[in-house]
Amino acid sequence: MEHSIFYGVKSNHAKEHLALSYCGISQTEANHDYGPSLTDSWVFHFVLQGKGDVFTENESFTLSAGDGFLIRPYSTTRYVSAQEDPWGYLWFGLNGSLIPEYLDALGIARDQAVFSVKDSLPFLRLLSRCLSHTSSSLADELELNAIANSVLASLSTELRSVQRIPVARPQSQIVKDAISVIVHEWRPGITASWVATRVNVNRSHLSRVFHHEIGLTIKEYIERIRLSHAHDMLGMTDMSIAEVAVECGYPNAAALTRNFHESQGFTPSEFRKSNTGMLNNLGLGIGFLQAAFGL
Repeated sequence: MEHSIFYGVKSNHAKEHLALSYCGISQTEANHDYGPSLTDSWVFHFVLQGKGDVFTENESFTLSAGDGFLIRPYSTTRYVSAQEDPWGYLWFGLNGSLIPEYLDALGIARDQAVFSVKDSLPFLRLLSRCLSHTSSSLADELELNAIANSVLASLSTELRSVQRIPVARPQSQIVKDAISVIVHEWRPGITASWVATRVNVNRSHLSRVFHHEIGLTIKEYIERIRLSHAHDMLGMTDMSIAEVAVECGYPNAAALTRNFHESQGFTPSEFRKSNTGMLNNLGLGIGFLQAAFGL
């Protein structure tokens, strides 16, 4: 579980170019395990304290304060907080066709997942600004998009040229094919049997290999993508909880509510309870709140 403040932007006129889609700050509990997710955003994470591991398709990294990681749209990144000294981090989800060009200019390679910054304070300040503009007005939308630009501007000045040494995590071709099918051919109601049929592999064999290499069953992997999809839809659309449930492959709102609560620690209704669309899960430590807002 993680204790978070999260804000999702429901609509944005600049989404095709460069815009903020969501932002937040979290303090995780030990071994909090998130991902893979299904998002069309570029999500920049900045580790403020503690430690955790990031797992990409072929590599893993252990990160701590001052490090960051980038989740690209529809990637299969997974990240887990440490048993001892679990991490806290903040994040910005950005959208827009300009982002790949800016990343190239920053020197962040197209397959690069992690980075380091000289100082996290500028990003805390930007998050504090974001959470002051949550009225959904046009003025706040423009302010948030200015902050999206500032995130990249701060990254350009704070980025450190540090070579991170990954741990190799080779994947077999059938697992790569299965993940590709799950991510790129996603649809409500997708099952492990359907995935096995699509990659033309015996279901039992695929399940064994998948669990051995990924550490999750195919069912668990699909469930995590469902939940991440539901999280984004609840925070960034006006669809009803029942509509979100159907879109994410649940039989009804009750099933989504049960699974969402088990994963997130709060219900979809609680997630949406603020009129501003901002969730504050008050389990977040007061020291962490002061770090975010006492700037």
